Amino acid sequence: MLTAARLFRGALAALFAFPLAAQQPPGLDVPYVVTPPEVVAQMLALANPTRDDVLYDLGSGDGRIVIEAARRFGTRGLGVDIDPVRVEEATANARRRGVQDRVRFRRQDLFETDLRPASIVTLYLFQNLNLELRPRLFQQLRPGTRVVSHAFHMGDWQPDTTVRVRVNQGTGWATVYAWTIPAQVAGGWTLTTPEGRRVALQLRQQFQRFTGPGVSGRLVGERIEFTLTERVNGRPVTRRFSGRLTRDGMSGRVAGGGAWRAVKAPPGAPR
Repeated sequence: MLTAARLFRGALAALFAFPLAAQQPPGLDVPYVVTPPEVVAQMLALANPTRDDVLYDLGSGDGRIVIEAARRFGTRGLGVDIDPVRVEEATANARRRGVQDRVRFRRQDLFETDLRPASIVTLYLFQNLNLELRPRLFQQLRPGTRVVSHAFHMGDWQPDTTVRVRVNQGTGWATVYAWTIPAQVAGGWTLTTPEGRRVALQLRQQFQRFTGPGVSGRLVGERIEFTLTERVNGRPVTRRFSGRLTRDGMSGRVAGGGAWRAVKAPPGAPR
């Protein structure tokens, strides 16, 4: 659902890019636009919810995303909307669908919502709001949390997946974007190769991508993949590493066989 998250003047201009019907509650500057069922289904497919997940829908409208996740997957959910009419409607819809024990709806400014319990966040907000919300997602959400947005992306935070969906009985298209909150790997590491060599890594990170001297990789939550180019017997050798981050560091396997591990370099260690 797209609903008022804040009184955000000027955002209405973006609405004209949509073939969907808007319903404008009195006194609200940002309209409520119904999310087509095909888009709801695709958003949930990308979010991959389970009974163990907690889904927060920010700008939840009539509650259809939270309700459908609860009905189909048993997912617990919270819908947040600033419009009291939409909150009442969503609550009534949850009762009608028999999932009132799995979901709640709250009248609240999404920028004042504590997002930490969420393992999935769904959005249908204007671009400006997505970008304003982005730092809060990184501050509050755990690595591995899925973020799915209908229609609007996150600027230079490139999506992990982009899907085009046919809507309006096949006469139009919608776009759905999905990201996974990445773990943090920036800084110094000491990597031990399968052969027992110790390699100093100094990593720079931008969202899920990271680089360093001889290193290029990406993260999906706490899962990590990267290539490392070393000089072995005077020749450059590039190998692919994969694994996971843990509280103790990171570890995994090298393509072709062998285990590796890495620990954070202590402060002041040589780079």
